[in-house]
Amino acid sequence: MPSRSFLIAAFLVILGTAYAAYWHLMADRLEQGIERWAEQQRAQGVEAGWRELTFDGFPLQFRARLSAPRLIQERGGNAWSWQAESLTLEALPWQLHKIAFTSDGKQAALLNGRELAFDRAEGTLRLDGSGRIAEADATLSRLALAPGAGLQGATAETLRLAARLPEEAPRGHTDPGLFVEADLSGLAIASRQALPVEGPADLSFRATLMGALPTPPDRTRLAAWRDAGGTLEIESLSLDWAPLSLDASGTLALDPALQPVGALSATLSGHGPLLQRLVAMGWVRPQDASIAAVAFGVLEKPGSDGRPTLNTPVTVQDGFLYIGPSRLAPVPRIVWR
Repeated sequence: MPSRSFLIAAFLVILGTAYAAYWHLMADRLEQGIERWAEQQRAQGVEAGWRELTFDGFPLQFRARLSAPRLIQERGGNAWSWQAESLTLEALPWQLHKIAFTSDGKQAALLNGRELAFDRAEGTLRLDGSGRIAEADATLSRLALAPGAGLQGATAETLRLAARLPEEAPRGHTDPGLFVEADLSGLAIASRQALPVEGPADLSFRATLMGALPTPPDRTRLAAWRDAGGTLEIESLSLDWAPLSLDASGTLALDPALQPVGALSATLSGHGPLLQRLVAMGWVRPQDASIAAVAFGVLEKPGSDGRPTLNTPVTVQDGFLYIGPSRLAPVPRIVWR
């Protein structure tokens, strides 16, 4: 009669063999899944490809390595692309719906002729039961934006972008359609003309898009989303860019021309020095600045750091930004395709 040790050893051998077979079977299926996804993208006009795809990670991980990955969309009004030296996708055998990704080496994204280069991208994806992306979180490091639109370029230390779909699809404009987050740190802008702000800037943004997601965001779908009552609810917007500090929340929508309109409640500090710089540079008319300064003097209070702090409504209307009743500056027009 076989000993207990022999039976245990035999069981472990059988179990290990079965697991090895499972791992290699799943690796083949995952590789086929990546290939099918690429074919689906090509059918939608996006060139998805790579030089080589390999799998490893046995026994505790599934790891796909893609060399020279690329995504290129040239058709339609919004041409874009992304190319990198490498991309690594990792998942645990018992959590295949959660995928970690890392892209090292020089890479670049191109949108309507503007190139954004960065050294590293990493993050996570969460898939729903049908295999679609339900949540994404990505951090880009050491970014550089090519010159254009009046700028000589811009750099940033990190950019984090995150998006999450709700558990249930929105039935109307009062239901959330997408939760979004963005954090930008160490932003430095090189401009052909002097700016009223200085030093690196930090920006943080949290918002919820209400109503069905307008995908893709072309004029027809955006108009339908607007007409159905769609809005962007901003839970928090914070900006630190000397001399200005801003914290705001509120609601944005689209007007009949598909331009932003909205109302926010904001807390400002450093607004006085900023206004003086704007006037000196000719960005704000002296008469508008005088009206704003009077309003500031009435409304502002000392903050915890001793600087004057202003709690005021901020509105976007008719192509202009207003702080309280004072028209401060024009809002750049958005060109939709």
